[in-house]
Amino acid sequence: MKMNRLLYALSLTSLLMLGACSKKDGSVSMDNTLRVDVGTELPTFDPVLAEDGNTYRVINDLFAGLVDFDQSNRPIPGMAKNWEISSDGKIYTFHLRDNLKFSDGSPITADDFVFSWRRLVDPKTGSSYAFLLKDVLNGQKIIDGKEKPERLGVIALDPKTVVVHLEHPTNAFLSYITTPNVFVVPRKVVEKYGQDWTKPENMVTSGAYILKEHVVNGYILATKNPNYYEESTVKIANVKYFPFTDTNASLSNFKTGALDTTWQNVPIDQYQQLKKQFPEELHTFKWERMDYLNLNFQLPKFANNLKLRQALAMAINREDLTEKILGAGQSPLYSMVTPTIENGKYSSLNYSWSKLPRDKQIQMAKELYKEAGYGPNNPLTITIKYQTNDLYKKVMISVMSMWQETLGVKVKLVNEEMKVLFPELKNGNYEVAQGRWGADYNSVTTYTPLFICNNGNNRSHYCNKEYDTIIAQAEATSNPDQQEKLYKQALQIAMNDYAIIPLYEPTHQRLVTKRVKGYDIDSNYLDNVQTKWMTLDIQR
Repeated sequence: MKMNRLLYALSLTSLLMLGACSKKDGSVSMDNTLRVDVGTELPTFDPVLAEDGNTYRVINDLFAGLVDFDQSNRPIPGMAKNWEISSDGKIYTFHLRDNLKFSDGSPITADDFVFSWRRLVDPKTGSSYAFLLKDVLNGQKIIDGKEKPERLGVIALDPKTVVVHLEHPTNAFLSYITTPNVFVVPRKVVEKYGQDWTKPENMVTSGAYILKEHVVNGYILATKNPNYYEESTVKIANVKYFPFTDTNASLSNFKTGALDTTWQNVPIDQYQQLKKQFPEELHTFKWERMDYLNLNFQLPKFANNLKLRQALAMAINREDLTEKILGAGQSPLYSMVTPTIENGKYSSLNYSWSKLPRDKQIQMAKELYKEAGYGPNNPLTITIKYQTNDLYKKVMISVMSMWQETLGVKVKLVNEEMKVLFPELKNGNYEVAQGRWGADYNSVTTYTPLFICNNGNNRSHYCNKEYDTIIAQAEATSNPDQQEKLYKQALQIAMNDYAIIPLYEPTHQRLVTKRVKGYDIDSNYLDNVQTKWMTLDIQR
């Protein structure tokens, strides 16, 4: 295994060094090329099928939507130059910019947005992010298969006007549609090539860059889109993305100058040393994300045993995990949402036992484990699946040790590539699995769908109709105070049920070379990134 990883790292390094050389044949020059690590081989280039931050990083460069976002994650005009909102908050009218074009030069019209949005909610598409449009008129009914996609409340009033009708006022709607899944795609190309429309030779994009090459497990090359509506402001000619799963290999390439930015966290055991070695290049910042464990509720041993779920949650020492194992500013998490979402509005939601001394927590965990029907003569035996990554491996080894030492649970660890693990989570092909969720926007509604019955991102397959009912009531009310009260009530239900086992709120530790300018990494708390913000000092 070590030899395979070494060969993989060497092959990627060779590709990086080759890419750093300018070509004599007049083709793509690498001088003005941003070289970034995206952490894994991407499972898709199709915006509607994207569901992880690695894929979003690339799709944010390739596609665009009605509404864009700045480096502080605030919605700003995108392909829509402006918009109006009706007095009742239920109708949004977007006015498109003049002369919008896809990368092949064909016009982008209001009809393209209608097609793209209908495609997102169509059950045949199978998007985990269809819920982003559930508040659009008939959106949820279409997602549930009770209405046809053509009934979605988005209308092309004329070629330059998109009108959206909502079921009810939705404060975060503009933020919802800054998410890459809602970006516009070329109807003719999608219909002509089907699933093959995302191959480099077929793909037509709407964003700042065009997909030029894709070498599986090698690299992705994107070049500047001359037909992009803000083409004159895009200064970096090319972006080359590398799928490093090994953080040490990524770090080595950064040190040799073959990478401009890392994506994954730096090797945690080298963090303190790297802070001294790269005081200006290493950025450590909190971001809106929670890391947790999914217990598969499709399995009776978890679904029918609340005391077991409680025992497993309480047996984990989050303080030791964040301070001794991780040690880069991560915070223990005892809730179904981060304490920082919506400026701390939901920070009071914590398990009461989190304030107890550790020895008391251990005692309670052992008692619950026994009451759940397990013990030395009948230990729980489980497998934990997690994404191949050095940091995640350390976390899962720690969880395994805590469960074994405190409760006597027998644990097997299995690591898988993201494109293998994600479908297994979706299909319930696991017992316990790593979970993580990064906020797409600064609203508690980025987290609440994780616990809705049959939601595409509910990977624990938890289901409580009372939770769903209260969430629906919260979404339907226009009274902010009542809405907050209802969301807290619903989240408390999910907490009482131990719908997931929260672990910690992570930090990012990312290296960025000094030649990269204009990247305000430290204020980007959602970690949504676009290359078009940046420039390169090509003299460095």
